[in-house]
Amino acid sequence: MDLKRAAERIAARYISDNPPLMPLLRPYYDGGVRRGSDYRYIADMDKLFPGAKIGDEAEAECVYIAEADEVIGISISLFGSAELELWGERVFRSDVFSERNNHVPIRVDLPMKKGVNPLKFTFKKTALGFGAVFGTWLGKWDYLLMRPDDLRFEGCRYRLNGGEWIPGLEPAEIDLAEGEQALFYAKASDGRDVFVRGAAFPDDGDYVNPAGVEGFGPWLGLWPIKGEARPEGFTRLTEGSYWRFKYKDMWLRPYYAKGNFGRWSYPLGVTLYGLTKAGELLGGGIIDYVKAHAELCVETFPYALWDKDAHGGAASLHNLLCGIDSLDDCGAFGSFIEEAELSLGLTGAERITDYIADYIENRQPRLENGAFCRKNQMHSFHNDTVWLDDLYMSVPFLCRRYLLTGNEAPLLDAANQLRLYKELLYMEESRLMSHVFDLRHGIKNGVAWGRGNGWALFSLSELLLAMPKNHALRGEMERLFTLLCEGYLARQSGDGRWRQVLDDPEAYLETSCTAMFACAFARGARLGLLGAEYAEAARRAVKSIVKNCVDGEGNVYGVCRGSEFSFSPDYYKYELLPRDNDTHGIGIVLLAICEVLK
Repeated sequence: MDLKRAAERIAARYISDNPPLMPLLRPYYDGGVRRGSDYRYIADMDKLFPGAKIGDEAEAECVYIAEADEVIGISISLFGSAELELWGERVFRSDVFSERNNHVPIRVDLPMKKGVNPLKFTFKKTALGFGAVFGTWLGKWDYLLMRPDDLRFEGCRYRLNGGEWIPGLEPAEIDLAEGEQALFYAKASDGRDVFVRGAAFPDDGDYVNPAGVEGFGPWLGLWPIKGEARPEGFTRLTEGSYWRFKYKDMWLRPYYAKGNFGRWSYPLGVTLYGLTKAGELLGGGIIDYVKAHAELCVETFPYALWDKDAHGGAASLHNLLCGIDSLDDCGAFGSFIEEAELSLGLTGAERITDYIADYIENRQPRLENGAFCRKNQMHSFHNDTVWLDDLYMSVPFLCRRYLLTGNEAPLLDAANQLRLYKELLYMEESRLMSHVFDLRHGIKNGVAWGRGNGWALFSLSELLLAMPKNHALRGEMERLFTLLCEGYLARQSGDGRWRQVLDDPEAYLETSCTAMFACAFARGARLGLLGAEYAEAARRAVKSIVKNCVDGEGNVYGVCRGSEFSFSPDYYKYELLPRDNDTHGIGIVLLAICEVLK
């Protein structure tokens, strides 16, 4: 299979697996068990049942819908006594130690079957408290729990001492200040959109439910509204006021549909960057698809910020972007948004890119010398470390920020990060970079992880594409680039690929780092910084990927999953195993093919 055909099939496979579906609109009850800022569900039964007595019992039921058989880890923080059943079998029960040490979250691994998995919590009120907080062990991997009586509802149903299940439905009260109006929407039986203004829900009449949610009547309301402006159709998210059902605390909330379309994560930032360049090379509908993804992110961002604040601290869309605590959450995908501004004509993205730039400039933790580091993260294992990965999570965004604004400060910051990371992580004896520096122990972890090194070189090539040739730092950055390239070229395997641990001959051959080195080598040769041997190395690498890691259906193999870090190479070799069609590799393979074809 030739390179161009491989790129066509990879792009087609990805788009087929992740079709351009709009967010799903679901009913949501905001008055009961809802998620907090850590994306776990807060079942504070003392607040929900303020008259409960010591010894009373409350139940909370929900379901988890799994796309495949899997094991998920949930975190439970106790208020009092609790137990959990899965499929009617008890999988967790608190004891005297966990109840007294209720400040320590408990992780429970749950074996989920493909489809609907019923969960039931039983809480007993003690002098210590009543209920628990439960859900995802890490908000970056958000678990959505649904009502067992109606799978379209997020959340739980609950009851006290075997009584009636809550929530019920109470009529909403419309509170309008002077000069404000309420807007109501339904569909007439002939399919026409009907908008009515007033201070109370209209009579039902000859209308049908616009959201397709039975049992809620035809009318939805939007208030307060000022002036005569009307939303651009029912599904359009408008900033400031959002659709509500005619019942108290009942909202219509958007959630991601199946697949990756419209989602925000750092691997998707690389994936969409690769699709952008493949679209420029191949034509077809790839560019339209990529731009539509970017536009959906831009359009839904103001809503997501409002949603997070309005509904307890957990946004239904863009959980990473709305709760930034690391460069992972914003930099790589933010760089793609900037690329879409520069090359695809994306408009209206300034609110997102300014938001990210403010985080990186003013809130992202740094060492005293200015180097980015990881501190105060929700994922506490990452705290007090410096990761090679963060070069890609920052440098490309900063470079494009410079290109978009003309402000040199982001470009200088990007160059300084590369300089500082080289000082902290470069290993002279192997001429490779250590994956992580552990600040608590004051040492490198000493493992030359392939993709981590790939992030570093790929990011440096991004800087060289953006930096003017007469820039004062250009020479230093070119020397760093050639120094790193020499070390990496020496580690290329006989078949053209690089290994998961670059200097370990027993480590498996890995696709994403191979593509990153190939991409950077090809760019270096095109810029006149590297000789013919590097251009040939890039060609060998990409041909090996296409031969060994891409099939006729466009599936991509051999990409290491997302990592933690370890001081042992065995973790990288035997625990960080490859996955099929992993988004850490699809985009960078496309980029490598495009660069070699250039």
